[in-house]
Amino acid sequence: MAHNSRHMERDDIWGRLKQNTTPDVLVIGAGINGISVFRELGLAGTNVILVDAADYCSGASAALSRMVHGGLRYLENGEFRLVQESLMERNALLANAPHYVKPLPTSIPISSYFDGIIGSTLRFFRLSQSQPRRGALMIKAGLTFYDLFTRKNKVMPIHQFFGKAATRQKFPQYRPETLCSATYYDASITQPERLGFEIIEQTLAENPTTLALNYTRATGRGDGEVILNDELSGQQTIVKPKTIINATGAWIDFTNDALIDEASSLKKRLIGGTKGSHLMIDNEELRKAIGDHMVYFENEEGRVCILFTYQGLVLVGSTDIRVENPTGMICTQEEQDYILKSLEGIFPNIKIAPEQIRFTFAGVRPLPHSNSAINGQISRDHSCVDLGPMAGGSAPVRCMVGGKWTTFRAFGEQVADAVLTDLGMKRTHSTLEARIGGGAAYPQTEAQRERWYQAVMSETGASQQRLETLLERYGTKAREVALACANQPDQPLADAETYTHAEIAHLINAEHVANMLDLVLRRTTLAISGTLTTDTLEDISRIFASQRGWDEDLRQDHTTETRNYLSAYHGMKQLIEDHIEMETSNVS
Repeated sequence: MAHNSRHMERDDIWGRLKQNTTPDVLVIGAGINGISVFRELGLAGTNVILVDAADYCSGASAALSRMVHGGLRYLENGEFRLVQESLMERNALLANAPHYVKPLPTSIPISSYFDGIIGSTLRFFRLSQSQPRRGALMIKAGLTFYDLFTRKNKVMPIHQFFGKAATRQKFPQYRPETLCSATYYDASITQPERLGFEIIEQTLAENPTTLALNYTRATGRGDGEVILNDELSGQQTIVKPKTIINATGAWIDFTNDALIDEASSLKKRLIGGTKGSHLMIDNEELRKAIGDHMVYFENEEGRVCILFTYQGLVLVGSTDIRVENPTGMICTQEEQDYILKSLEGIFPNIKIAPEQIRFTFAGVRPLPHSNSAINGQISRDHSCVDLGPMAGGSAPVRCMVGGKWTTFRAFGEQVADAVLTDLGMKRTHSTLEARIGGGAAYPQTEAQRERWYQAVMSETGASQQRLETLLERYGTKAREVALACANQPDQPLADAETYTHAEIAHLINAEHVANMLDLVLRRTTLAISGTLTTDTLEDISRIFASQRGWDEDLRQDHTTETRNYLSAYHGMKQLIEDHIEMETSNVS
């Protein structure tokens, strides 16, 4: 994508990068794990650089099931430490990011009382690889453990069981075989990519020696040197870090290939990723059937599936398929059919029409390489693998293997501690209770919100209705957005009227946005909520053109590229069809 003089902020960062040739740490990969270790090291006062060959949080970190959870099903694998850590981190996120992480009541429909007792026991003792279906007794045991793990830090209600009549009353659309149900609480995350970006922004502000750059590729050059290449402008610089952290998730082995000498004995296969795909469905009957609950159920083969209302649509997932190369993942027609068939197993009377699938997404979980016959049994835990120094240099390469969204903070802290020991430094404070971005001073009660609205209304002139939208979207950072939109003529976006022109311009200029996809997929919820139309894209491209000085040809190129990408990778075929229809009517 073209680069131009209007993109000043990026030029400034590159200028600083070229002076910073021997940083303490280079973190390669700005998914949530890389971002987390960047924050931990930045706050400890190190000179740390974060780079990613694409946008921040654009790989697996954008393809999660939008849940922050303790990992109920990890109990079966005997991963008690992981469940305990996950629950602690989930509770911390509820407190530190209340603008994006919210409690989510979860219903489990149950069709038998005693299923799975033998199978789960065998699995627990590693005597069987089969995936048992779980009956009421097993689920009761799991939920009791789950509650026990959080008894010291009680943030949410304990689980409850409901008999057939009560279940039927609350969820009349459940399949007739449903005997009872259980309800417990986990959490959902409304805008994971924004949360990731807020952590970067906060780190840059708190330690001005830190640097973060998206669209910057790292390759080894021997002698411990790494070439950083700007994918947007083609400029390069060489750095010689004291330590390298490979946080490229499912791409870890590929990154090591680019960093470490071919003949090196350090090389080993670390990742055995599995692909998870999700659908965003626009079906009123389905929305009504689940209400404000997430439904957590097993399909025919015992694979756990989930669905809940998200951004006005129903999010349904997911699959678990081994993949060799994580690049360019899409949710295939086969996977869509598989997910819909699983859904039909629990809601047999709700029919989903193909055009009700408004958006699809897929990503690769960076799971550790494993010989397990069953993907669900591969550990979701995380570890740091130290490969020793890269080719010809003295900088050790540490790889962040595994992990999941919920535990990013703990993982980042553990890896940072190892790196700080290498550097002869110590961590000075914990991020366990550190508020993130718009979660700072977040108004929780009605009265606090009222006070916040009044203060920001008088400061920015924005209406309360507008501030309600912005508060939900940005937390208390809504004030900055409202200030950026104040004192200038502003108008709503075509077909997406809760976003405005000035707001989009502010995001383009303030949030390291390189192209239209960064904006519609990661800085906003325009694409995933299914609200993006051809007219919305046209509007956004005109705002980009005015901010970045694109001429008409360039604007059209960017728009076409964005439209084609959303159609090919996210199932938004409608954009292409509508565009063709528009072109045809313009010609006639």
